[in-house]
Amino acid sequence: MDPISQVDRLTILLRARLLEQSRARARPGRRTAPQPETPDAVRALAALDGVDERQLRRAFVQSLLREQFGTEVINSAQFQQVVGRVTDAIEDDPAISRLLARLIGELKRG
Repeated sequence: MDPISQVDRLTILLRARLLEQSRARARPGRRTAPQPETPDAVRALAALDGVDERQLRRAFVQSLLREQFGTEVINSAQFQQVVGRVTDAIEDDPAISRLLARLIGELKRG
């Protein structure tokens, strides 16, 4: 059995997020609160006009990784390097990149 790589884990997280958002949209009569996985700061950033797509992707990846590793690591240089590398890895994989683009699109639409 192959171990699950970090990219695979992130793919699973992204797919789960997309599924959650799809289900929430499928129930138009129910209003759902923002999910804890996407902090208000990322939602606010997505709502701004003219924000670079790369910044949004990085902020989203950072929020996912912060969930996994805790808030105490967010200001460390090593954590920021990991965020950058994970963001790059996502952008290098077309399928995962499309998933993240869909999630960012959902955030932009509110």
